[in-house]
Amino acid sequence: MVQIFTWAYQDWKTITKETLATVVGLPDGITADDYKAITGEAYVAPTTQATTTSTTN
Repeated sequence: MVQIFTWAYQDWKTITKETLATVVGLPDGITADDYKAITGEAYVAPTTQATTTSTTN
């Protein structure tokens, strides 16, 4: 599976780093080390930002 993602990112240019990052850690995905080997950059897990809403009366 790693080879397919490598080709898609490096050779075919059909996947972006952002899209590639979404498959890190998935059962059929890649590891953080694989991400680094493919992109040349360390994987940084995306941060989630909580949204809050407030109502004023």
